[in-house]
Amino acid sequence: MSNRYHQLKVAVLVTDGFEQAELLEPKKALEAAGATVHILSDKRDSVQGFQHVDKGELVAVDGTLDTARAEEYSAILLPGGVVNGDALRLLPEARNFVRAANDAEKPIASICHGGWLLISAGIARGRTVTSWPSLQDDFRNAGSQWVDQEVVSDENFVSSRKPADIPAFNHAFMKLLDQQQRREQRLHPAAAGDETISEAAGEAPGQPQAGHPASAPAAPPAHENEAFAVARGESPQSDG
Repeated sequence: MSNRYHQLKVAVLVTDGFEQAELLEPKKALEAAGATVHILSDKRDSVQGFQHVDKGELVAVDGTLDTARAEEYSAILLPGGVVNGDALRLLPEARNFVRAANDAEKPIASICHGGWLLISAGIARGRTVTSWPSLQDDFRNAGSQWVDQEVVSDENFVSSRKPADIPAFNHAFMKLLDQQQRREQRLHPAAAGDETISEAAGEAPGQPQAGHPASAPAAPPAHENEAFAVARGESPQSDG
Protein backbone atom coordinates (compact mmCIF):
# COMPACT_ATOMS: atom_id res chain seq x y z
CA MET A 1 0.00 0.00 0.00
CA SER A 2 1.29 3.47 -0.89
CA ASN A 3 0.61 6.88 0.64
CA ARG A 4 -0.25 8.48 -2.69
CA TYR A 5 -3.74 9.53 -1.57
CA HIS A 6 -3.41 9.34 2.19
CA GLN A 7 -5.19 12.71 2.56
CA LEU A 8 -8.13 11.88 0.29
CA LYS A 9 -11.56 10.46 1.14
CA VAL A 10 -13.67 9.00 -1.64
CA ALA A 11 -17.42 8.49 -1.29
CA VAL A 12 -19.02 5.54 -3.08
CA LEU A 13 -22.74 6.12 -3.59
CA VAL A 14 -24.54 2.81 -3.95
CA THR A 15 -27.59 0.77 -3.04
CA ASP A 16 -28.66 -2.85 -3.51
CA GLY A 17 -28.14 -4.26 -7.00
CA PHE A 18 -24.77 -2.74 -7.89
CA GLU A 19 -22.44 -4.50 -10.32
CA GLN A 20 -19.91 -6.01 -7.93
CA ALA A 21 -16.72 -5.56 -9.97
CA GLU A 22 -17.50 -1.89 -10.59
CA LEU A 23 -17.40 -1.18 -6.87
CA LEU A 24 -14.85 -3.63 -5.54
CA GLU A 25 -12.14 -3.24 -8.20
CA PRO A 26 -11.92 0.58 -8.08
CA LYS A 27 -12.21 0.47 -4.26
CA LYS A 28 -9.30 -1.97 -4.12
CA ALA A 29 -7.14 0.24 -6.36
CA LEU A 30 -7.97 3.40 -4.41
CA GLU A 31 -7.23 1.84 -1.04
CA ALA A 32 -3.98 0.39 -2.35
CA ALA A 33 -2.99 3.96 -3.25
CA GLY A 34 -3.74 5.11 0.31
CA ALA A 35 -7.20 6.67 -0.10
CA THR A 36 -9.96 6.28 2.46
CA VAL A 37 -13.06 4.86 0.76
CA HIS A 38 -16.49 5.07 2.38
CA ILE A 39 -19.58 3.21 1.15
CA LEU A 40 -22.58 5.56 1.47
CA SER A 41 -26.08 4.24 0.96
CA ASP A 42 -29.74 4.49 1.85
CA LYS A 43 -29.23 1.10 3.52
CA ARG A 44 -27.99 0.95 7.12
CA ASP A 45 -25.82 -2.14 7.38
CA SER A 46 -24.83 -3.60 4.01
CA VAL A 47 -25.63 -3.51 0.31
CA GLN A 48 -26.07 -6.46 -2.02
CA GLY A 49 -23.76 -6.80 -5.00
CA PHE A 50 -24.53 -8.68 -8.17
CA GLN A 51 -22.49 -10.36 -10.86
CA HIS A 52 -24.84 -9.61 -13.71
CA VAL A 53 -28.09 -11.32 -12.59
CA ASP A 54 -26.55 -13.51 -9.87
CA LYS A 55 -26.20 -12.40 -6.27
CA GLY A 56 -22.63 -11.60 -5.28
CA GLU A 57 -21.07 -10.18 -2.12
CA LEU A 58 -22.60 -8.16 0.66
CA VAL A 59 -20.58 -4.99 1.21
CA ALA A 60 -20.65 -3.18 4.55
CA VAL A 61 -22.02 0.37 4.62
CA ASP A 62 -19.87 3.07 6.26
CA GLY A 63 -22.45 5.83 6.36
CA THR A 64 -25.92 6.81 5.23
CA LEU A 65 -26.82 9.32 2.55
CA ASP A 66 -29.23 11.17 4.83
CA THR A 67 -26.37 12.18 7.16
CA ALA A 68 -23.30 12.24 4.86
CA ARG A 69 -22.02 15.58 3.57
CA ALA A 70 -20.30 16.05 0.22
CA GLU A 71 -17.88 18.63 1.65
CA GLU A 72 -16.30 15.91 3.79
CA TYR A 73 -15.13 14.01 0.69
CA SER A 74 -12.60 14.68 -2.06
CA ALA A 75 -14.31 12.69 -4.82
CA ILE A 76 -17.26 10.44 -5.70
CA LEU A 77 -17.41 6.98 -7.27
CA LEU A 78 -20.68 5.81 -8.87
CA PRO A 79 -20.67 2.07 -9.65
CA GLY A 80 -23.16 0.64 -12.14
CA GLY A 81 -25.70 -2.14 -12.07
CA VAL A 82 -29.09 -1.42 -13.61
CA VAL A 83 -31.03 -2.00 -10.36
CA ASN A 84 -28.61 0.12 -8.34
CA GLY A 85 -28.46 2.93 -10.88
CA ASP A 86 -32.22 3.13 -11.34
CA ALA A 87 -32.90 3.16 -7.58
CA LEU A 88 -30.14 5.60 -6.65
CA ARG A 89 -31.28 8.27 -9.11
CA LEU A 90 -34.65 8.44 -7.27
CA LEU A 91 -33.06 9.38 -3.93
CA PRO A 92 -33.03 13.15 -3.23
CA GLU A 93 -30.08 12.67 -0.87
CA ALA A 94 -28.00 11.09 -3.64
CA ARG A 95 -28.93 13.77 -6.15
CA ASN A 96 -28.09 16.54 -3.67
CA PHE A 97 -24.78 14.88 -2.79
CA VAL A 98 -23.47 14.69 -6.35
CA ARG A 99 -24.83 18.15 -7.14
CA ALA A 100 -22.87 19.63 -4.21
CA ALA A 101 -19.71 17.79 -5.22
CA ASN A 102 -20.05 19.00 -8.79
CA ASP A 103 -20.59 22.59 -7.64
CA ALA A 104 -17.29 22.26 -5.78
CA GLU A 105 -15.66 20.83 -8.95
CA LYS A 106 -14.70 17.60 -7.20
CA PRO A 107 -13.95 14.47 -9.27
CA ILE A 108 -17.00 12.33 -10.05
CA ALA A 109 -16.36 8.91 -11.61
CA SER A 110 -19.30 6.95 -13.03
CA ILE A 111 -19.30 3.60 -14.77
CA CYS A 112 -22.04 1.73 -16.63
CA HIS A 113 -25.49 2.54 -15.19
CA GLY A 114 -23.95 4.72 -12.47
CA GLY A 115 -24.27 7.68 -14.84
CA TRP A 116 -28.04 7.77 -14.44
CA LEU A 117 -27.57 9.74 -11.23
CA LEU A 118 -25.72 12.49 -13.13
CA ILE A 119 -28.76 12.92 -15.37
CA SER A 120 -31.30 12.99 -12.53
CA ALA A 121 -29.14 15.43 -10.56
CA GLY A 122 -29.22 17.80 -13.53
CA ILE A 123 -25.44 17.99 -13.96
CA ALA A 124 -24.98 16.07 -17.22
CA ARG A 125 -25.94 18.86 -19.63
CA GLY A 126 -23.08 20.02 -21.83
CA ARG A 127 -20.77 17.22 -20.72
CA THR A 128 -19.10 14.52 -22.81
CA VAL A 129 -19.64 11.10 -21.25
CA THR A 130 -19.84 7.39 -21.87
CA SER A 131 -21.86 4.65 -20.15
CA TRP A 132 -23.52 1.33 -20.76
CA PRO A 133 -24.87 1.77 -24.33
CA SER A 134 -28.54 1.64 -23.33
CA LEU A 135 -28.11 4.97 -21.48
CA GLN A 136 -26.93 6.90 -24.54
CA ASP A 137 -30.41 8.20 -25.42
CA ASP A 138 -30.94 9.33 -21.82
CA PHE A 139 -27.69 11.28 -21.87
CA ARG A 140 -28.40 12.85 -25.25
CA ASN A 141 -31.90 13.84 -24.12
CA ALA A 142 -30.26 15.43 -21.05
CA GLY A 143 -28.04 17.57 -23.29
CA SER A 144 -24.86 15.47 -23.05
CA GLN A 145 -22.58 14.28 -25.81
CA TRP A 146 -22.41 10.49 -25.53
CA VAL A 147 -19.46 8.65 -27.07
CA ASP A 148 -18.49 4.99 -27.27
CA GLN A 149 -15.05 4.86 -25.62
CA GLU A 150 -13.60 2.82 -22.77
CA VAL A 151 -13.06 5.96 -20.72
CA VAL A 152 -13.95 9.63 -21.16
CA SER A 153 -12.63 12.54 -19.10
CA ASP A 154 -14.44 15.90 -19.17
CA GLU A 155 -13.35 18.44 -16.57
CA ASN A 156 -14.23 16.82 -13.21
CA PHE A 157 -16.10 13.87 -14.80
CA VAL A 158 -14.66 10.44 -15.63
CA SER A 159 -16.93 7.82 -17.15
CA SER A 160 -16.65 4.28 -18.55
CA ARG A 161 -18.97 1.72 -20.13
CA LYS A 162 -18.58 -1.66 -18.42
CA PRO A 163 -16.41 -3.91 -16.22
CA ALA A 164 -13.88 -4.56 -19.01
CA ASP A 165 -13.05 -0.83 -18.95
CA ILE A 166 -12.11 -0.79 -15.26
CA PRO A 167 -8.29 -0.56 -15.71
CA ALA A 168 -8.64 2.53 -17.94
CA PHE A 169 -11.37 3.89 -15.62
CA ASN A 170 -9.13 3.56 -12.56
CA HIS A 171 -6.21 5.20 -14.33
CA ALA A 172 -8.25 8.21 -15.48
CA PHE A 173 -9.91 8.58 -12.07
CA MET A 174 -6.52 8.60 -10.37
CA LYS A 175 -5.29 11.34 -12.68
CA LEU A 176 -8.20 13.49 -11.48
CA LEU A 177 -7.44 12.55 -7.88
CA ASP A 178 -3.84 13.71 -8.33
CA GLN A 179 -5.19 17.11 -9.40
CA GLN A 180 -7.69 17.18 -6.54
CA GLN A 181 -4.99 16.37 -3.99
CA ARG A 182 -2.78 19.22 -5.23
CA ARG A 183 -5.78 21.53 -5.10
CA GLU A 184 -6.60 20.56 -1.51
CA GLN A 185 -2.98 21.03 -0.50
CA ARG A 186 -3.05 24.56 -1.91
CA LEU A 187 -6.32 25.34 -0.12
CA HIS A 188 -5.24 23.72 3.16
CA PRO A 189 -1.42 23.89 3.30
CA ALA A 190 -1.32 22.95 7.00
CA ALA A 191 -2.80 19.56 6.12
CA ALA A 192 0.13 18.90 3.79
CA GLY A 193 2.61 18.71 6.68
CA ASP A 194 3.29 15.02 6.13
CA GLU A 195 4.29 15.73 2.54
CA THR A 196 6.77 18.36 3.72
CA ILE A 197 8.27 15.85 6.13
CA SER A 198 8.54 13.27 3.38
CA GLU A 199 10.31 15.75 1.11
CA ALA A 200 12.75 16.62 3.88
CA ALA A 201 13.52 12.92 4.21
CA GLY A 202 14.31 12.72 0.52
CA GLU A 203 11.00 11.27 -0.60
CA ALA A 204 9.05 12.77 -3.49
CA PRO A 205 5.57 13.89 -2.47
CA GLY A 206 2.81 11.62 -3.69
CA GLN A 207 5.22 8.71 -4.29
CA PRO A 208 5.21 5.40 -2.37
CA GLN A 209 7.66 5.00 0.46
CA ALA A 210 10.31 2.33 0.39
CA GLY A 211 8.82 -1.10 0.75
CA HIS A 212 5.45 0.06 -0.54
CA PRO A 213 5.36 -0.21 -4.33
CA ALA A 214 2.71 1.70 -6.20
CA SER A 215 -0.42 -0.26 -6.98
CA ALA A 216 -1.11 -1.04 -10.61
CA PRO A 217 -4.65 -0.51 -11.90
CA ALA A 218 -6.94 -3.36 -10.98
CA ALA A 219 -7.15 -6.21 -13.47
CA PRO A 220 -10.47 -6.54 -15.26
CA PRO A 221 -12.90 -9.15 -13.99
CA ALA A 222 -13.30 -12.39 -15.89
CA HIS A 223 -16.53 -11.37 -17.54
CA GLU A 224 -16.15 -8.97 -20.47
CA ASN A 225 -19.71 -7.63 -20.88
CA GLU A 226 -19.03 -6.73 -24.52
CA ALA A 227 -21.76 -4.38 -25.70
CA PHE A 228 -21.07 -4.68 -29.40
CA ALA A 229 -20.93 -8.45 -29.25
CA VAL A 230 -24.42 -8.24 -27.80
CA ALA A 231 -25.50 -5.96 -30.63
CA ARG A 232 -24.23 -8.46 -33.19
CA GLY A 233 -26.01 -11.31 -31.40
CA GLU A 234 -22.77 -13.04 -30.48
CA SER A 235 -23.39 -13.16 -26.74
CA PRO A 236 -26.31 -12.68 -24.36
CA GLN A 237 -26.67 -9.21 -22.91
CA SER A 238 -26.24 -8.64 -19.21
CA ASP A 239 -26.78 -5.55 -17.17
CA GLY A 240 -23.79 -3.51 -16.18
